[in-house]
Amino acid sequence: MEQKEKVKYSYETLWKFIIRPPRDEYEEDNLGHPVFMFKGKTFLRKDYDLISSEGYIMKCSFFEPDEMYRPSQIMPVVLYLHGNSSSRLEGIGMLKELLKRDINLFVVDFPGCGLSEGEYISLGYHESHDVKILVDFIEKLPGVGYIGLWGRSMGAATTMIYSHSDERIKAIVMDSPFADFSLLAKELVLKQIKLPNFLVEGALKIIKMTVKKKNGLDIEKLKPINSAPLTTQPAIFIHANSDELINNQHSEMLIKEYKGKDVTFKRCEGKHNTRRPAKIIREVGEFFYKHLVNNYHENFTKINKENPSKGPGLFDLINNTQESNDKNEHKNNGSVEESKENGSTINSIVEREELLSKRDEKKEKEVESMINELSSSLTNTTNNKHNIDINSDFDKDKNHNTNNGAVDKNK
Repeated sequence: MEQKEKVKYSYETLWKFIIRPPRDEYEEDNLGHPVFMFKGKTFLRKDYDLISSEGYIMKCSFFEPDEMYRPSQIMPVVLYLHGNSSSRLEGIGMLKELLKRDINLFVVDFPGCGLSEGEYISLGYHESHDVKILVDFIEKLPGVGYIGLWGRSMGAATTMIYSHSDERIKAIVMDSPFADFSLLAKELVLKQIKLPNFLVEGALKIIKMTVKKKNGLDIEKLKPINSAPLTTQPAIFIHANSDELINNQHSEMLIKEYKGKDVTFKRCEGKHNTRRPAKIIREVGEFFYKHLVNNYHENFTKINKENPSKGPGLFDLINNTQESNDKNEHKNNGSVEESKENGSTINSIVEREELLSKRDEKKEKEVESMINELSSSLTNTTNNKHNIDINSDFDKDKNHNTNNGAVDKNK
C-alpha cells in the first residue's frame, strides 16, 4: 500500500471509530418467533418502523403478553437503548427478568445500527432526540403505564442526556456511560493506545472537524455530565471493573453530580462488552419492578382514596406479584416452555440468550481489534496530517425520509 493510501486509510479508521463503528449485522429471524411461550404464558413480539429525528427509519420491536395473559389492564414498559456497535438484539437479553415481573420491553436499532437506516451514529447527540420520538410512540400504545429507560454505553450516555427533560421517565439504568466524550477520547489514546500528548491533540483536532462535517456532531459538546445535576429519577449505574473503553471513573463522575437521591452504583467483573452477571440483571429487574409496578399502584391507590368518586384506578391488582413469580421460577427450575405454531418451533428465551452469548464474545474480539487498529492509525495520521484533505471524501447522504410517523408492520 502506497504512503498516501496508508494515510487515507488511517484517517478513515480514526473518524469511523467514533461515528461509524462496525455495524451489528443480523437477520430478522435472530429476533425469534413473534409468538413464544414463557412460564406457561403466550407472549408476542410486534415490530414497528419509526422515523428518527434525522429522517431515518428505525427498526423497533415491542414484547408484551397476549391479551388473555395480561395480569393488568395497564402495564409498565422498559425502553432499552443499545451501545454504539450494537442493536436491539442486545436488549432481548433482558427479556426474561422483565417479562417474569410483568414489565414489557421495547427495543430499537438506532439510526446507523442494526437493520435501521442511516450511515452514522452520534453517541447520544442525535439519539437523545430519537428517544423522545420513541417515548411519544410507546406512550400511545394501548395499556402503557410507567416507562423506564435502560441504556448501555452509547445508550447509557443517551439516557443521561435525555431523562431530565421528560417526567414520563420514572426510573433509569445506565450501564458503562461516559461523562464527557472529549475526556474519554483523550483517555483512550493516552492510556490504551499510549500516544504522547502532542500527537493526541493533533489527531483529535483533525477528527473533530471531520465528524462535525459528516453528521453535525460537535464532540466537545457531548457531555452527559452536564445533565446529571438536572436529573432526579431513581437510578442504577453499572460499570465493569476491567472496561477497556470507558473507565469506571466516568460513572463515579456522573454520580457525584447526580441530583437524584435514590442512586446505586453496581460494579461487576468483565469488560465493556461482557455479558453482565445474572445477579446484576436480576437486581435491575427488581429495581424496575419497585419503581414501575409498585409505585404506579401506590400512586393510583392514593389518588383513588383522595377522590373516591372517581371509582377504581386504571391499575388492577397485580395477580402475579414479585413473590409469586419467584415461587413459580423455583417451581419450574428456570425452565422455559416451547410451543408450535403452523408446524414450526417457536424460539424460546433460552435459545435467544444462547445466540446473544455467542454475539457478546464476538463483540469483545471486535473491540480488541478496533483498539489495535486505532493505535496504528493514530500514529500514521498524526505523523502525516499535512497530507490529509478532510473535505475530499465527505458522503453526500441527504436522501433521508422526511415524514415523521410510524409504520405498524403487524397488520
